[in-house]
Amino acid sequence: MAGYGTAHMPAAPAAQMPEALLRLARPALRLLRRLPLVGPPLVRATLLRRQHRATGERAQLDPPVTFNDHILHRMLYDRDPRLKVINDKLAVRQVIAGLAGPAFVVPLLGVWDDPERIDWERLPERFVLKSNHASGRFALVRNPAERDPAALAARARAWLSSDYFDESLEWGYRGLPRRLLAEPLLVGPDGGPPAELQVLTFGGRAHYYRIQTGQKGMGGRTDTWYDPSGRRLEIRIGLRPSGVTATREEAETAMAAAERVSAGFAHLRVDFYLTGCGPRIGELTPYHRAGMTRWAQREWDERLGALWTAATARGPALAR
Repeated sequence: MAGYGTAHMPAAPAAQMPEALLRLARPALRLLRRLPLVGPPLVRATLLRRQHRATGERAQLDPPVTFNDHILHRMLYDRDPRLKVINDKLAVRQVIAGLAGPAFVVPLLGVWDDPERIDWERLPERFVLKSNHASGRFALVRNPAERDPAALAARARAWLSSDYFDESLEWGYRGLPRRLLAEPLLVGPDGGPPAELQVLTFGGRAHYYRIQTGQKGMGGRTDTWYDPSGRRLEIRIGLRPSGVTATREEAETAMAAAERVSAGFAHLRVDFYLTGCGPRIGELTPYHRAGMTRWAQREWDERLGALWTAATARGPALAR
């Protein structure tokens, strides 16, 4: 992959605007970021500024060194069409079924392009409603109080109203078709919310995994890291660790499936739910925290970056 300069570009003028003026300028900025000649430097400046503000580090892109550098480099320059497929929560289901096996796919209850077409009466008591084209656009329906069709439809219309690229600046989301899908609400072996097991692969090999508990965006979320043998690692990225572990069978099953679906990628994070029926793949993640991870120990940013560099160097099929 061709190299790119590392100089930190100055902040766009909009960064200095008062919030009220910035709100007025955002539609124009979204349009400018999509123009062939003007858009790439604007996106680059925004992402470099965003990463520096989040991590306190200046990105190095020629060549990328740390894990955050590689994520940012991918966001800016990687135009592998597979990224469009794995970021689409509907299209990726076929990839998961074909490479890992149908047993790893979360069941599908329905797909709609308009929330007014959802037949709420046909959905089970508990389910998840989400959009296919974005990250973090979901609603959990766990009890009758949360089963409010009017409120859910309003949220869904808001999800469908914009292209997630305009918020995230992650190319793999740009221009995805916008649809809604519903899935059963998954439960863990104890009948409660399932823990999440995320496998970090490099060059199609599982190198680390992390177990998270608690709902995203809510207090009480935990994050504990392990090596492939199950040895706990002292990696901290802002969340407290917990005593939650996976069984050896769960971890080995997840890592083997993650290696199958990540083949051909220099890096991919494969996210599982640990359900009472075994691990299920929730999504494939190419842009870990959008390159804005604040590592408590910088050595891990460097170590994961070195694994990505080595995977890319092994051959053209992995230079993604």
